[in-house]
Amino acid sequence: MKRALIKAAAAGAAAVLVVSLTAQPASAADTWRKVNLPFLWPGAGVNDITAAAPDNVWIAGIQGSFCWQPVPMWPCTIRSAGNPVVRQWDGSRWREYPINGWIYPEADASMRAVVVGGGETWIVGASGNEYLAAFNGRAFEPAEPPGDGSLVGIHGGPAGVWMSMSKAGEESLYRRAGGAWTRTPVPADLRYINDIEARTPTDAWAVGQTEPDRNSYGSPEFPAIAHWDGTSWTTVPAHIQSGPSARLLRVAPVGPDEFWATTSDTLLHYDGGTWTEIQAPEGSAINDLVTDEAGTPWAVIRTNTWENQLFRYSDGAWQEAQDSPTAAIWDLDAVPGTGELWTSGGDGESPAVWTNS
Repeated sequence: MKRALIKAAAAGAAAVLVVSLTAQPASAADTWRKVNLPFLWPGAGVNDITAAAPDNVWIAGIQGSFCWQPVPMWPCTIRSAGNPVVRQWDGSRWREYPINGWIYPEADASMRAVVVGGGETWIVGASGNEYLAAFNGRAFEPAEPPGDGSLVGIHGGPAGVWMSMSKAGEESLYRRAGGAWTRTPVPADLRYINDIEARTPTDAWAVGQTEPDRNSYGSPEFPAIAHWDGTSWTTVPAHIQSGPSARLLRVAPVGPDEFWATTSDTLLHYDGGTWTEIQAPEGSAINDLVTDEAGTPWAVIRTNTWENQLFRYSDGAWQEAQDSPTAAIWDLDAVPGTGELWTSGGDGESPAVWTNS
């Protein structure tokens, strides 16, 4: 794990506390149920899950793909890239809506992301098939991206929908408000944005790095953080100046001056003045992060057995939460203002979705 440095802030020095912990079993009070997915074919998958409300949960993925090889290791003689999947859970069942203007690619027909913010729902196609569409209440209609270049990331929440675009190695950020995209300047040191999460329309956090670019890893890496107050972004001093794995990948707000964040192998807590570092279980990597209504962080962690499992950090320890004994968790989200969590992944050979509601 990386070592703590003291970073000078405008209001004073922010000390970093380092905590090393082992995983503990979760409380027996944790109860999860599988939410049946009625549309699945062999090869299907759920790539993303977004829980905006108990009756407004979205998944994005692929219905299934097909490749027939007459001889193993030969190219496919007959193949299908499958069909894109976008479904909405309305509190009792999954609803399907038309995806208009979709052009079926030869390689990957999946939807890679679905986000909700500012009363709008947006979907994005797989890398290499830059389909972008907004939901009009009856169907998804294709839309143009807000700027030139390629779409890097899309994020949704109480502060609206955010989209980052890249052109010639330079990234720009756009915010969706009032039915239009507006370019929103970010601090110069937040050159590459990896995550944006909001607690309210005037309290959002963005994390990423200044260097190296998002497609390269190594030493040194320079983390960057910014806070949105409803009008503009302001730099917040990071937990460390640089390090071999210092870039920030996920953020989860708790309060106006408090949030959790992750690097590839460390959970970080910031309370407005002090940073605390919490090492992931030995040999593990942190892939996703949310907080519940109590401010407890939940993470998808790839363990040292190369399995993705759900953990929470509570009472000074990592606690594994088993939504299914055979589950492999890929993604999770929390319904704002509630204790309701949703996860997606695989259960055996089939995609699956669970909730603790």
